Amino acid sequence: MWWSEPTMFPNDKPATPRTRRAFLGTTATATLLALAGCTGDGGSGSEPTETTTATESPMTTTEEPTTTDEPMGNPDVPILNYALTLEHLENAFYRDGLETFSDDELMEADSLSMFGERIRREVPEYLAVIGEHEAAHVEALTKTVEDLGGTAVKEGTYDFGYETPSEFLGVAKALENTGVAAYAGAAPSVVSNDILSAAAGIHSVEARHASFLNLVNGDSPYPKAVDEASTMTEVLDIAGGFITSEVDPSVYETNEMSRPEPDRKMDDGTTDVDVLNYALTLEHLENAFYRDGLEEFSPDEIASASALSDFGETFRSNIHEHLQQVGAHEAAHVEALTKTVEEFDGTPVEEATYDFGYETPSEFLGVAKALENTGVAAYAGAAPSVTSDAVFSAALGIHSVEARHASFLNELNATSPFPDGVDESKSMDEVVEIASQFIVSD
Repeated sequence: MWWSEPTMFPNDKPATPRTRRAFLGTTATATLLALAGCTGDGGSGSEPTETTTATESPMTTTEEPTTTDEPMGNPDVPILNYALTLEHLENAFYRDGLETFSDDELMEADSLSMFGERIRREVPEYLAVIGEHEAAHVEALTKTVEDLGGTAVKEGTYDFGYETPSEFLGVAKALENTGVAAYAGAAPSVVSNDILSAAAGIHSVEARHASFLNLVNGDSPYPKAVDEASTMTEVLDIAGGFITSEVDPSVYETNEMSRPEPDRKMDDGTTDVDVLNYALTLEHLENAFYRDGLEEFSPDEIASASALSDFGETFRSNIHEHLQQVGAHEAAHVEALTKTVEEFDGTPVEEATYDFGYETPSEFLGVAKALENTGVAAYAGAAPSVTSDAVFSAALGIHSVEARHASFLNELNATSPFPDGVDESKSMDEVVEIASQFIVSD
């Protein structure tokens, strides 16, 4: 794994100071949130957000889009069409599968036999929410490609090969985990920061989906401390196993010779060491939280938490182990980020002292949920300011793992694992204000 390498990013040098660019609040993110604002908690979404007008494009601003002299026009269109190809596939998968199997058939899937009624009852509902998310992603990406002057790829025809509800759940797991790797692999090439911010919000939602589907398939919701990225070729090879119609590979081609540098490489007054230390501050906090909390509460005390009373005994008995895995991930993130700051000739921030305010296992689980969801928003907000491609790619791998953690912690706290179709971002200032509530000394 990348944190065990002697030199994480050997080919990168510390970034030069840049002029600070606004992290969030772009029309890109606002419009995607409006389009994909379906929720997983009975229809109650997040706080209202400002949306664009009907004539504005998702993932664009009022500025003229970046263009090149290459025939394909806007340099982000091929990447958007690549994402749209995957979203079409996922949208068709859930739409058709949920017409094939009834709620009762899904609840009685053989692969769910290890779970109690609570999770089995949630599966049809959450699959429907995931399907709504994928449909919203298709709508947003299609409109964006067209508004940038491109031709959006159309839905193909597919054969997903499932025959039973359990097989359907297995394919769903494979598709969502592939989606996580696909967004991570493509994001470093995105030119527009507005598109990048919105894509990061979809990336983490795909990870939330994958976490839940891993869980109901009997696998770890978050198998690694850092998610791997896949190349476009690797992902299209996987997708090709389900696509039975013709695919024109030219729609994904980019002219790398004339492709502009990504916006995130422009000056904004923030160095990569600044961003790394910001992330390290949050990882120190999370690491201390799990380390101390899991020493304070035994496995039996966690399993007996009142917040978990609706879950089956077997599931509850495994939660302490799941939380230990989250803690191990946060410790690995601390180690990796510390080493990377040093290799960039920076001084890593040190662990502070904290007061998390919990007194019971249920309160501990509630704080865990808040911390993980804040981590998702923090990484998404900081991504557009990272210059180094290697640091950026590794940060995306942590971003999606934080989303996997958040999905699981939401589930434990009776909240939708994926409450929105696109995750929100938060600026450094917003996140530091939240984190400072727990920090009692620097």
